[in-house]
Amino acid sequence: MTDLSVIIVSYNVRAFLEQCLVSVERAMEGVDVDVWVVDNRSVDGSVDMVRRRFPWVNVVANEDNVGFSVANNQAIRSCDGRHVVLLNPDTVVREDTFRNCLAYADANPKLGGLGVPMYDGTGRYLPESKRGLPTPWAALCRMSGVHRLAPRSRTLNAYYAGHVAEQETATVDILSGAFMWMRKAALDEVGLLDEQFFMYGEDIDLSWRLVAGGWENHYFAGTSIIHYKGESTKKGSLNYVMVFYRAMLLFAAKHFEGGQARAFSAMIRGAIYGRAALAIARRLASRWGDLMRAAALTALAVLGIMAVLQAAGSKSYVWPDVAWQVLALVATQITGAWALGGYREARHGRTLSGHVLAWLGASMLTLVVYSLWPESWRFSRFMVLALLVLHAAFHGAVTFRTWKRSGNPFRIRRLLVAGNDMAAMVDLLRRNEGERVRQQSFALWAGDRLPEDAEGMQGVPWVGVERDIEEAVQIHNLDEVVFSGRDVRNDVIVGALPALGRRHVTCRIAWTDVGDVMSSGGASREAFVAFRNGLHVPEVARTKRAFDVASALLLGVAAPWLVLTGRGSWLGAAGRVLTGRATWVSPGAMRWEVPFVWDVTYGLTGRGAERKAFTHAQDYHWRKDLAVVADALISRRAIISHGHH
Repeated sequence: MTDLSVIIVSYNVRAFLEQCLVSVERAMEGVDVDVWVVDNRSVDGSVDMVRRRFPWVNVVANEDNVGFSVANNQAIRSCDGRHVVLLNPDTVVREDTFRNCLAYADANPKLGGLGVPMYDGTGRYLPESKRGLPTPWAALCRMSGVHRLAPRSRTLNAYYAGHVAEQETATVDILSGAFMWMRKAALDEVGLLDEQFFMYGEDIDLSWRLVAGGWENHYFAGTSIIHYKGESTKKGSLNYVMVFYRAMLLFAAKHFEGGQARAFSAMIRGAIYGRAALAIARRLASRWGDLMRAAALTALAVLGIMAVLQAAGSKSYVWPDVAWQVLALVATQITGAWALGGYREARHGRTLSGHVLAWLGASMLTLVVYSLWPESWRFSRFMVLALLVLHAAFHGAVTFRTWKRSGNPFRIRRLLVAGNDMAAMVDLLRRNEGERVRQQSFALWAGDRLPEDAEGMQGVPWVGVERDIEEAVQIHNLDEVVFSGRDVRNDVIVGALPALGRRHVTCRIAWTDVGDVMSSGGASREAFVAFRNGLHVPEVARTKRAFDVASALLLGVAAPWLVLTGRGSWLGAAGRVLTGRATWVSPGAMRWEVPFVWDVTYGLTGRGAERKAFTHAQDYHWRKDLAVVADALISRRAIISHGHH
């Protein structure tokens, strides 16, 4: 019989699972451990990865997604440990976690279950590390937010066991399934996970059955882990809300009776509808918040100025007609800016020139719409121009606010913590982030003392060793810390997270051997990062179309000059581009149904042409098209039809 059986249920989180198993392997030293991975039919190569890289792991590959409870029970029935720990794949354990937990469990024979402090990828403490029984009162305080008023109260914060401090070892009622250590003898008495629970709630049910069976659950602060949290199911999603609260209804039906059960059920059903509405509202605000704020501020400012002018006697408007006319123009301006990519999400890294181009295109559309209105509708050309200027100001303000909150994706002050892996880390990060990212990096040696022969790298000076992390972050005002997964011990990473989290510093772990850079958002690779400005992104494609339209209109204005200089064929091409039957410049390596006028690879052959086409499509900017068109115009290249189908 082994000391401990580690059981991990996996579902489409290959990169997190690989990182978790590396940390488990390091924590096995001095402990007799057998490890089980139960895969619920992942399609991301998880099973092959485990079998190839961790041949000592026992793998159970299910043909269907049987859920969390069934999958864990499969391994519990087959394992041979005196203790069992259920471990989420999106966790990282410290090197001392298993040794310390085993010593504590063996020293407390009444212990049936054990949990530890958990921190997310930003260093924030996760309150679900310790919990109380979710009685109707405890659940009401949790769902209403009352628990935040008295976080240390046993009464008002019973749901999160508020009377137990973060670094205090104590008995609690409920453990978290992300790290749920249990004595096998206790499981033999009270039974395994209830397979009625597909996902969520099964840890609450089993924890309470352990307590009801005469065992104790302990919150042990002698170690801690990282729990990235929610990679399989995002916590803000409607799906999570429904699955979680249905599990709570099942728990109430199983453990409560009479009026208590009815009160809990009614409260949970109300919470389902409330949280569902909140999830939808948050999604709308997240996606369209900037647009709605800019629209509202612009409309209010224009109408306010008009009201002031009329009150001062300098202008006279016909109300309420003028109100809906202003709102119609604001809607036109906002819609135009959105269509041209002016309200892309912050993570897409929209450039300043892109925002200016979107505003110019939208402004042209608004002016055209206003000019086509009947004379009786045209209230004031001055106020229309004021509307455009105000929209530019408010759009810039809300966009800057979002950009500042999310961080500048192209300007990073970074701390790298590694040893011999440093050169490979620098190469990995540069490959992943592309040429646009400008970074100022500093390095700490992963150890107690910097070797005299440590290889120096251009632009990445060594400033200390791993114990200097917090001080280096403060002195150099850093945005991000990247740890080497190969060189840095997990207890160093976990220990540094709380302090870094308080300073809102992004933390990632680089695994140079597989090309992953891990964080709370998942694995970052070139396919996810460097292609964010590719022509496959709808907003980027709209920018290309905006350039086509604007340049075609300018060439139309310049028609006399084109004819006089022998470039009359350009007018026919401009007409095709303006009507959408062609695009000025080929989309490079992208498949494109619309014919093009100029080939971006003109004059190149072989690999040079391939690289040019690829980079044009991968990292598009309208200035690239402008350069091709300007070169053709200056060099008097003859227009030839390309790309007809």
